[in-house]
Amino acid sequence: MLVTSHVDAHDIAEGAMDNGAGTAMVVELARALAARADDLDTRVEFVVYGAEEVGLQGSTHHAAETDLETVRAVVNNDGVCRGRTLKLYTNTFDALGEAGHAAAGRFDHPVVVNPTCNPHSDHWPFVVEGVPGVHVTSETGDEGRGWGHTHADTIDKLDVRDLRESAIVLTECVVRVAGEAFDCERVDRRQVADALEAEGQARGLRVTGDWPFDEE
Repeated sequence: MLVTSHVDAHDIAEGAMDNGAGTAMVVELARALAARADDLDTRVEFVVYGAEEVGLQGSTHHAAETDLETVRAVVNNDGVCRGRTLKLYTNTFDALGEAGHAAAGRFDHPVVVNPTCNPHSDHWPFVVEGVPGVHVTSETGDEGRGWGHTHADTIDKLDVRDLRESAIVLTECVVRVAGEAFDCERVDRRQVADALEAEGQARGLRVTGDWPFDEE
């Protein structure tokens, strides 16, 4: 399985929330999981991509060069630590939401699970091909993306306690997804396309040229 983030940001700011915090989370998860290697029933690979902000270029290349049958799931960190409450977009893969709820429940930590697709981060090139993928972000209420994509996306906006708490929960979540008991059925490209149509997202993706299904 893959644990991912992206390292690039818009050039108007240092990109602390989007996505320095996500990359810091990948480092923390690697550190924590190294100490729990005996709890893992599958190999976990940690990858941080470039060129996410200009069209998911890094992750698209990786997905194209990877035998996707070997990838159990993708846990993508993009927007974590904007708030204390974790938010998981599970892209219709309910088993990933269940793993997130179970992990958060163990520590009585708040989590929001959204089962819809989110086609705007580095899990997406894998999800398009039917690989279970979750976009890990955080709940910000009516603040939306917060300071992301602005000149004010600076490290002083982040709270180390949010990073610490989220890392604990996400370590447990990855252990569960990497465990023998985890079972998540893959889908085909047509099912992903149908989900986007049902959610009302297809039209916008076609307008922006981001619809990946052609005549499917």
